[in-house]
Amino acid sequence: MKRYRWTFRSIDEEKSQELAQAINVSMPLARILASRGIGSFEDAKSFFRPESLELPSAFLFADMQKAVERIRQALDAGEHMLLYGDYDVDGTMSISLLTLFLEARGAELSYYINDRFTEGYGLSDNGVAEAVRRGAGLVITVDCGISALREISALQEQGIDVIVCDHHEPGPELPSAYAILNPKVSGCRYPFRELCGCGVAFKLVQALCSSFNLPDGEWEQYLDLVAIATVADLVPLSGENRRYIREGLLGMKERPRMSLRELCGVMGQEVASLSAMSIAFGIAPRINAAGRMRNAATAVELMTAPDPETCRGHAEKLEELNLERREIDSGIMKSAEELVENYFASYVSSLVLYREEWHLGVLGIVASRLQEKYYLPTVVLGGSEGLIKGSVRSISGLNIYEVLKECGDLLVKFGGHEAAAGLTILPEQLQAFRKRFDTICSGKLGYEERQKELVIDTELGLDTVTPNFMKVLGQFAPYGLGNPEPVFFSRGLAISGYPRLLKGRHAKFSVRTAAGRIFDVIAFSREDIYRTLERGSSKPVSLAYTLEENVWNGRKSVQLKLKDIAFEA
Repeated sequence: MKRYRWTFRSIDEEKSQELAQAINVSMPLARILASRGIGSFEDAKSFFRPESLELPSAFLFADMQKAVERIRQALDAGEHMLLYGDYDVDGTMSISLLTLFLEARGAELSYYINDRFTEGYGLSDNGVAEAVRRGAGLVITVDCGISALREISALQEQGIDVIVCDHHEPGPELPSAYAILNPKVSGCRYPFRELCGCGVAFKLVQALCSSFNLPDGEWEQYLDLVAIATVADLVPLSGENRRYIREGLLGMKERPRMSLRELCGVMGQEVASLSAMSIAFGIAPRINAAGRMRNAATAVELMTAPDPETCRGHAEKLEELNLERREIDSGIMKSAEELVENYFASYVSSLVLYREEWHLGVLGIVASRLQEKYYLPTVVLGGSEGLIKGSVRSISGLNIYEVLKECGDLLVKFGGHEAAAGLTILPEQLQAFRKRFDTICSGKLGYEERQKELVIDTELGLDTVTPNFMKVLGQFAPYGLGNPEPVFFSRGLAISGYPRLLKGRHAKFSVRTAAGRIFDVIAFSREDIYRTLERGSSKPVSLAYTLEENVWNGRKSVQLKLKDIAFEA
């Protein structure tokens, strides 16, 4: 019945006790905060009230003064500026932000976004040629550029200056750009390293506002775009990023941008109820669908459209593309699962799945779902102009980029990081790659790594859960990388009443504490739990779960969202 290997976070009880007293919260909440590096009243204030954070000066970025002066020069001279961005949410929101700001300053402006399928990520030869054709005097890259040494040199040879706005880790050599804005480059004094690409573009706007002596409100209006990009790009949700999301969401609700209002309309989402979750699972997939299925420019056109009717047309197009994307990735997932059945005829340590016809734009989504289901390092590949291309997803504890490096002689190219990557391979090398990839994964995966880990934050006595506890817990959001939703553990619970099966696959049941309090439990995609409980059991259970508040017919109650269950002896 128990699916996961339960691991409890290491807790400093003494520090947790001190924090609990300092900020007047219960010990379970103090333990969670302490495990996330929050050790004082001031730390807690910054975490729970990120809007009170004093934002560091944008001019702490190396080259920010140079970048501002060059853009002002281009504005004064009527010089054509080209924005060059990535095709994902971070890239398109970055382009949208700078387009809205610079056009309001009278800029002569256009933008360029690579085609995911023919050009891939980063500056391309086509993009360089297009900058020349358009007569650009200045190119500003957003969410890319830090590794484009050859392409930036080619632009400079054409007399085109380049300002790089990027957040990715730099290589051993930096491009010879006019200015580089990246918190991760050596010599940058900006104290917060974990901005997304749109966050870096936003700091450029802040610096320009300061240079123009504009009020704070001029840059605050763009925090909704920064919030969307920050949630979607999976950067750590700490420090400044929490402030951007908190204030960005507030701005969306109080002063919704016309484009977001129309997008929420086609989603069936009330603007007033927007949250980080609805960005991650509603807005972001629709924006990403543009680049995955057709052209990412649709997302920028939506965000920069001049009137509601034009916005509505682009929003409807994104909805249509997202529905198409969902249908395609559902079909590929089903086909992939059929291939996996053949894999398990023999023992394997990885999945390398290939079909010529699989759509390249959704392979990353499918790889993530397969990894989640089978908990194996997963490669999903499709055909493209005589080559095989695809996405790779890893499991906890296995650096997939290092695995691919060991397969490098078999690959045309690859790139990525510890958890996710992409690759290109010649068809004749596929079988050799599949064999070597599996051999390397087998050697690196011990027994524990093969069982999915469930990290539990703290034990919780459910009888201690009060409305105030839930109120404080709600302020831990937004959740994401670096700030996962807290997982609690409770023991000695009795099953109460009879279980139900919802939609043929979700188990719902109730548990009773020693003091007699009843809590509903929902277990998504756990039909196995329903079948076991349906047969009856008088044994107490231990649960690992997250907490949420439900409102039904005006009545508010606390519900447990099950992560895992274990029957006690």
